[in-house]
Amino acid sequence: MSRSHARVRPSRLRLTTALAVTLATAAVAVPGVATAAPAAVGQERTAEAALPVLDTSDRVDSVGSTGFLTSDHYVADWWRYDGTSTPLPSDGGYTRYRGASETDIVVGSKGTRHTVQDMAKGGDPVVVDTPDSYKLRQVNGSTLVMDDTATDTLHLVSREPGGQTVDRRVTGLPSGKLWIVSPTAPGTVAVQLVNADFSAYRLAVVDVATAAVTQTYDLGGYAYDVQVTPGHVTWQFGDGGTKVIDRHTGATEVLPHWVSFAFGDDWHVIREDTRLTFRSLKDGHTVEPFRFANQVTPGPGGTLLVRGGTVADGWGVFRVALDAAGEPTVTMVGDIPDAPELTLKSLTVPSRITSFAYKSARFAWEFNEEWASVRFDLTHTATGRTVRLDNEMNPFLDWDGNLGNSFGAYNGTYTWKMTATSEQRFGPAVVRTGSLTVARPAQPRDFNDDGGADALVRDSSGNLSAYGIGQLTAMKEVECYDAGCSPTVTKPDPERLGTGWNTYTLMTSPGNVAGGVADDIVGRDRDGVLWLHQSEKQKLLPRTKIGAGWQVYNKITGGSDLNADGRGDLLATDTSGVLWFYASTGDAAKPFKPRVRIGGGWQVYNLLTAPGNIAGATGGDLLARDKDGVLWLYLGKGDGTFTARRQIGGGWQKYTHIIPAGMNYSYGVADLYAIGPAGSATYTGTNSTTRPFAPAYTLPLRTDSTTYKTFF
Repeated sequence: MSRSHARVRPSRLRLTTALAVTLATAAVAVPGVATAAPAAVGQERTAEAALPVLDTSDRVDSVGSTGFLTSDHYVADWWRYDGTSTPLPSDGGYTRYRGASETDIVVGSKGTRHTVQDMAKGGDPVVVDTPDSYKLRQVNGSTLVMDDTATDTLHLVSREPGGQTVDRRVTGLPSGKLWIVSPTAPGTVAVQLVNADFSAYRLAVVDVATAAVTQTYDLGGYAYDVQVTPGHVTWQFGDGGTKVIDRHTGATEVLPHWVSFAFGDDWHVIREDTRLTFRSLKDGHTVEPFRFANQVTPGPGGTLLVRGGTVADGWGVFRVALDAAGEPTVTMVGDIPDAPELTLKSLTVPSRITSFAYKSARFAWEFNEEWASVRFDLTHTATGRTVRLDNEMNPFLDWDGNLGNSFGAYNGTYTWKMTATSEQRFGPAVVRTGSLTVARPAQPRDFNDDGGADALVRDSSGNLSAYGIGQLTAMKEVECYDAGCSPTVTKPDPERLGTGWNTYTLMTSPGNVAGGVADDIVGRDRDGVLWLHQSEKQKLLPRTKIGAGWQVYNKITGGSDLNADGRGDLLATDTSGVLWFYASTGDAAKPFKPRVRIGGGWQVYNLLTAPGNIAGATGGDLLARDKDGVLWLYLGKGDGTFTARRQIGGGWQKYTHIIPAGMNYSYGVADLYAIGPAGSATYTGTNSTTRPFAPAYTLPLRTDSTTYKTFF
């Protein structure tokens, strides 16, 4: 239903001249801009002026020269600066309204019929009918920006004074799926496009007069709050920073906060949650007239409409423009009756997390507002790595154990900061801080203490890195729309463990053989000497010599506990095809017992891997691939020997490396990660001797001669 347009009451501030107010002195650091003393800002009022009274749920949709459009679900109103308003008929919610940024144009859409009305001039609206396949994406001036879903093309649709409808297809768009059209100033349209696997986003600036793309930019990822001014293009990326590009020179700057331009290109507007600061780009001085702000909407000529509150006026909607001296001046144009500010009633944060299973890492709270927006920023003390967690319309959030990009959370101490805001309850953001500890038990093949199994990768330069199996598995080519799904990992974040690994001709991880905090690594050099590298969280300790004479072996593998003593062991085949068993001791000075012969005939195999328990037998198991590409399973008996081999299947010759991928939670047995020059896949263990692995889950990563050269 619509509200009465007569909701007005006298302004709470009755002044006939500008009133100087004292501003906060805290400066917001922006790289490359000098900081000067904050200046005062004027606030102008007309004596006894009547102001429209808005609800706390009214959102400012667009701002023109004579008024502004607000919306609250299906209800929309046009509020004039003279204090009057026009409720727009919602037709039971079937008609939806959208304002053209920085103009007085409002468009009402019902199905394929769109009414374009100039709220400053009044009169009858212009009616534009569009094809069924057209979807309204944005309004730019009096032009409708339409997405033809049948052809995936962008169109600019308008009505000429003579009454005919003009439909112009936009030319020069980069390839990709049309994603977002941002509200921009009249004359230009900002369009985001994404490629098929959602790994690359591009921004196109369209000139409305010619319906042609004039500039394109690589975004890297999804961009928020795109702004196009005569001199700059800006957008915000996921971690809250802003990229600024000079449209004339191409010069690029990355700023650490939400930043946009106002009053031409001479001022920055810097937003940090509910804090709003204006910074002059001429001399760096700042002004901060608002106690808080929860919405900033651009208006004509670089002006702004701010929904928030000041110390003098309380809550309301304020127009901000430059005065004769070139300083921001605040004018209240809409009153919002006082109501309780956002208040925290309770907060529960775990002090120690030992598992990320269901509800184990839950952050919960209660505010006096049901739909408070809550954010947690966590920082790992030792590494400085951070993660930002947001709630999804719930009074809680569950940390999934990642630090972003499917990278597992390190064990150790974290500091946390909770920031809560609300569009219904005004006032500054509610902030709380504290610390917590992540202390999960050590996991097999976890070389960086982040709780997940890793693939060890040597590149062509001899650098050794740990790549999380979770990250590699997330390199899948699927679309992610829902809030609960994890986006595709386009570039993994490896943990660099060391350099100089080109000295080794054979390498493997036999497990925790030396009694340290994590699994160890062994490598055989060109002289036949075997070396031990003990792992300690995100690094490897200096190597120690195990012994010489290992040049007699052409394959080594490890990781399975073959004798049921709780430690991984080592297996090696010599050049005559004999398989030898080295039991681990748990002693770094002498990590292996004397070798024990298992048997001959192993020269028929060109690859061995010992992932651990695959099929639920009493000991760790062994996999061997023959020269025809058939993979065979040897079940461990728990005494260092194996049962007769069982055939798993053929086709494994396409992989150059088959390595352990940690234990799965569905069956409690080991998984595999296999990779070759044509691609990779994970194989989930099923705890079965007849069908030990589920079908391959194919992935795009492949071996190459540089970055992904050797896996083990």
